[in-house]
Amino acid sequence: MFRITKQRMGITVAVTVAVFGILTLGASWYYSGLIEYGAFKIDREVDEPDLEVVSVSANQISFKHPSRDGRWVQPGIWGFEWDDGFARVGDLLSNEDDLVTREFSELNGRPKPGTSARMTREVFSTDPLVAHGIPFREVTFPGALSPLGAWLIDDGDTWVIHVHGHAGDRIEALRSIPAIARSGLSSLVIDYRNDEGVAEDPSGYYLYGATEWQDLEAAVQYALDQGAESVIPYGYSMGGAIVMSFLYNSPLASNVSGVVLDAPMLDLSRVIDQAAAELHVPGFITSTARFITEQRFDIEFDDMEYLEAVDQLAAPVLLFHGDNDDRIPVKTSDELAEARPDLVTYERVHEAKHVHAWNIDEGRYESALELFLRSLVRGQRK
Repeated sequence: MFRITKQRMGITVAVTVAVFGILTLGASWYYSGLIEYGAFKIDREVDEPDLEVVSVSANQISFKHPSRDGRWVQPGIWGFEWDDGFARVGDLLSNEDDLVTREFSELNGRPKPGTSARMTREVFSTDPLVAHGIPFREVTFPGALSPLGAWLIDDGDTWVIHVHGHAGDRIEALRSIPAIARSGLSSLVIDYRNDEGVAEDPSGYYLYGATEWQDLEAAVQYALDQGAESVIPYGYSMGGAIVMSFLYNSPLASNVSGVVLDAPMLDLSRVIDQAAAELHVPGFITSTARFITEQRFDIEFDDMEYLEAVDQLAAPVLLFHGDNDDRIPVKTSDELAEARPDLVTYERVHEAKHVHAWNIDEGRYESALELFLRSLVRGQRK
């Protein structure tokens, strides 16, 4: 009798383990598809409008918002856009239930009550001339896959090369361009593979620097060919991953006199872990899903991990990151700063979310940027 019970118990345990394994594999397979779609699939669609304008005057605007947390109640300066217009909102004046009132600055029209809109970290639109009165030229240079376009603001012998983030575009650089111009440096604001109108990566994916670094290398070569004496790569979010990959892989990295990183993607696995934790996905599902993602979609997460080789860095780095970043773990920037205190100047901005450091504290951001850039220029003149 005992032998039969023990045998049945063994069968029950085996079945339980098998069922658990099947469920784990199924859940991991499903989540790997979400990883492919959310992280790697090329997507140029803007976020859907989630705000409804209630009233607007010359200097303030009131709007309804979703109940979930969002930038609509964060301090700072933000863009405000709708189908046929763009404006800017400033200080939060009131927040009652689902109705927010903020300072309002009209730029391109004024939304009517009932208009659907959204807030964005991009507070400038169009181009450097329209946004800031700074003249620029549209230039083209040969890329690894196709010709690439860029804005060129030609102000000095050191060129800052701006690399936008995931699914972004050139306007991401419009917040920092004035400080760079005041510092007497040129700006080259580039497109790269997978941007609209540019050749896609052969993989059909964003690869977080694993291949895109070649396009930054092409931009650096163009700058040198045009007479630049040195370059400063400036990476925003995924653009930071591209900059790091360039520094590790390109022989042209020897021409880098400094680096600026804003909320850089330094380890994609940890980005996925953070997103999974916010969705309450168990860790064993996440790790299995990453393995399946590599097998299903020919992805190598090790190629997108940039903290293992920080001893190779040779140029000074100015690093911005918000301590409330909900997309890229601020801990990764903490580790970069801790590993290379000899090179890294770290601006860890309280309460800033992803690439929001400028929006939360424009003065602090631009002061740190100008001080860093001018120190590099002085160093080159010695």
